[in-house]
Amino acid sequence: MKCKQLAIPVKLTPKLIEEIDELVNLGVFASRSEAIKFGIRLMILIEKIDLPISKRAEEYACQEIKDKFERIKNIYRG
Repeated sequence: MKCKQLAIPVKLTPKLIEEIDELVNLGVFASRSEAIKFGIRLMILIEKIDLPISKRAEEYACQEIKDKFERIKNIYRG
């Protein structure tokens, strides 16, 4: 079951857009949208770290973050 998604306007600096595009071009993210959503999920996780989060959601988020960081490390290494 897909969740309904809503579009929200966001203004970003040209430099930030360049950084996001670089990650997309390197294959770290499939699109700008995926990169931005990942960043938002990461920020929310960091902000809620001291609050009780269901173990399943926490494990999923942590694994997703670890996987992305590993992909980034591998891309920049080689």
